[in-house]
Amino acid sequence: MKDEIAESNRQLQEAWKLYARFSPEGEAIDRVNLTFANAKQPWWLMNLCALRTSITDQADLVRRAQEALEYFSVQANPWVLTGSEDWFGPNANLALSTVGLVHKTDAVGMVAEQLLPPVRSFPDVELRRISDEQTRRALADLNADSYEVPREWARLAVGSPALWAENLFGTVAYINQEPASGAFALPINDVLYVAWVATAKAHRRKGLAEMVMRESLAAAKKATGLDRTVLHATADGHPVYLRMGYRDVVRFPIYGPA
Repeated sequence: MKDEIAESNRQLQEAWKLYARFSPEGEAIDRVNLTFANAKQPWWLMNLCALRTSITDQADLVRRAQEALEYFSVQANPWVLTGSEDWFGPNANLALSTVGLVHKTDAVGMVAEQLLPPVRSFPDVELRRISDEQTRRALADLNADSYEVPREWARLAVGSPALWAENLFGTVAYINQEPASGAFALPINDVLYVAWVATAKAHRRKGLAEMVMRESLAAAKKATGLDRTVLHATADGHPVYLRMGYRDVVRFPIYGPA
């Protein structure tokens, strides 16, 4: 289990460092105890600080939080601090509150060695590989609407042609020529990482998220030969991923300035 927790932490860090490196002004920095994946964008999701190792005690956690506060103090953009809950240690909420950080939300690190077969048939929709500006924007807009942020923010986050020049395998499902669901997968350290899964509210509970994930992962597996996949789930996506064969590894609390 410890190996899988470490893997889940590394996957998140490496994915977000990739996003930061391909942001116009972003930077990715590994320090002794912290990783900064700072895209320098207006969306808090894109300006990340992550624990690199487990804390030794609450004083250590406070010192790391203060280091993050100092790093981000030179910019106006919101940011967050995360890592697996075991790495934060007990009473993290109380310790972080002393430096002005509060718990915002959670994600769940999940893994699947292989996906389970689908338990239901999928709807008849058009699937398009993400390969041009139109499909990149479609994925961004679906995520913006799901997270309830401006579409310009999401397009800045995942719409960069430079990012998609990397080994990304993405799919968008269209219904009546309108984007309905999207996702992508990318290989990180011999594991396929799944990210940016989103479905339009009008088309949820039809199996579309699972459909675009499976399509993206099939393309990634064909190119890389990899089966094992990791993701970090929101509460909305968690039941879908369990049904596909993912299992929980560890919770990731997410903290930010109050």
